[in-house]
Amino acid sequence: MASVRVVTDSASGVPEEVAQDLRIRVVPIQLQFGMESFKEGVDITVEELYRRIDGPVIPTTSQPAPGDFVAAYRELADECDDILSLHLTSKGSGTCQSARLAAQMIDKVRVTVVDTLTASVATGMIVIAAAEAAKSGMGFEQVMEIVRKGMATTHIFVALPTLKYVRRCGRVPQVHALVASLLNISPILSVRDGLVEAIERVRTFRGAVRRTVELAEQACGGRARRLAVVHTNALEEARKLLSQIRERISADVAYVCDMRGSMAVHGGPGMLGVVVSGV
Repeated sequence: MASVRVVTDSASGVPEEVAQDLRIRVVPIQLQFGMESFKEGVDITVEELYRRIDGPVIPTTSQPAPGDFVAAYRELADECDDILSLHLTSKGSGTCQSARLAAQMIDKVRVTVVDTLTASVATGMIVIAAAEAAKSGMGFEQVMEIVRKGMATTHIFVALPTLKYVRRCGRVPQVHALVASLLNISPILSVRDGLVEAIERVRTFRGAVRRTVELAEQACGGRARRLAVVHTNALEEARKLLSQIRERISADVAYVCDMRGSMAVHGGPGMLGVVVSGV
């Protein structure tokens, strides 16, 4: 029996094939279009999501219900001694709280919920590292040590091509977004102390993308265990960016990851960014 199994939610952006190979249990987040509710990756395709994002109904997201986590934990209870449930920062989402409520309802196996204090594919890189360690046979404390190292060495930088979607969902003041759009400013998002925030503003989107690479290179010193180019509905651009980055940042493993619905709803299609991790 496996000692540790890893659970996350779909906002972490773990590629589907990686999740299957490492037996990561992914609980879908909720996507809301008015009165319609969908479970990401279950009830709605990526193509349908992007088609509807620009529609008349402003979409929102919400964390999985505790019952969804309960179901996931119970499915794994007979297969392991410990369940490690890793999620995005609790300062920007209620997902950790939902998972913790569910963990209290499980008595057959120990469930440990971890707030990674980061977001999107940065959380995903920590999840993947933990799952690889668990698959190799490491015990709970060893896997937790990797998670802690991942939280200390994983960084994400994302360039937004437009503030239209951020403004629409209310994540920035209307006046600031209006001024920024008039000046054609593209913000770069990162996570600091568990908070997603704009850390720099660049005059053009292409300039912002180049700056994300510079910031990622500085963060890892040009060497990372894992490297990911992240995007929202911009696969070809992401692939081109990865080939350019490989000339500046060396990594043992590299991924191209769609940031999924949670980021697409708030930032819109076309976002590009870089994640580097030391685990």
